[in-house]
Amino acid sequence: MKHPLILASLTALLCGGLQAYGQSVTFDFADGQPDGWANSGFGGTPAPTVSNFGGTNFIFLARNPGNPPTTPADFQVGNVSAGNNGSAFYNAMKAAAANPSGYVLSYNWRVDTSTFGANPGTFLQLGAFVNTGSGFYAQDASEVQLSQAQVTSGQVFTGTVSVNMGAVGFNMPAADTFFRLGLIENSDTTDVIGAYFTHISVAPIPEPSSFALFGLALPAFWMMRRRFSGRR
Repeated sequence: MKHPLILASLTALLCGGLQAYGQSVTFDFADGQPDGWANSGFGGTPAPTVSNFGGTNFIFLARNPGNPPTTPADFQVGNVSAGNNGSAFYNAMKAAAANPSGYVLSYNWRVDTSTFGANPGTFLQLGAFVNTGSGFYAQDASEVQLSQAQVTSGQVFTGTVSVNMGAVGFNMPAADTFFRLGLIENSDTTDVIGAYFTHISVAPIPEPSSFALFGLALPAFWMMRRRFSGRR
């Protein structure tokens, strides 16, 4: 009877460590749907679509071609938002507002420059923005920077962004009850271009004490499993 109790205690210890990580949300579009993401409200911006590359679903967000078309496009291409609805997104943003330096915004991106038109521009920047019900707004518009040589190359570029929300100024008022997270595509082209995104995440930075907790619990858990396996 002693061993099952020990296993139960270790399991509780691990679960407690996981709960210590706090609120988080990740958009991986595994269901093939935009999962609440929409264009940023500009009239000419196409609605988001989902595509699969190498077994991973990405949301595609296109830039508004500009109004009139000869002007540079609006750079806020898509967003997801929620009021006080108890969703994972709302809870993660609320927690990040209370502790911005303890939270990280991350995402994977993909840009296929072979789909760009005759005027791909001289650069492409990818970034993110947040705003809240009280009117707070902040952006980090240059998390990714593609040069003229890259945007005219016809190649596919990929990468991962991970930024500390406090460090980039995403210090949202903790008292707010409406939050919006959006993505930015900034360029000087007047053509319709776009980028793919996946695993868009707002998550807490694990505390050192949580890592120590796992370091102590996991070896013990593994040894107990070996003992049980040897007795079967």
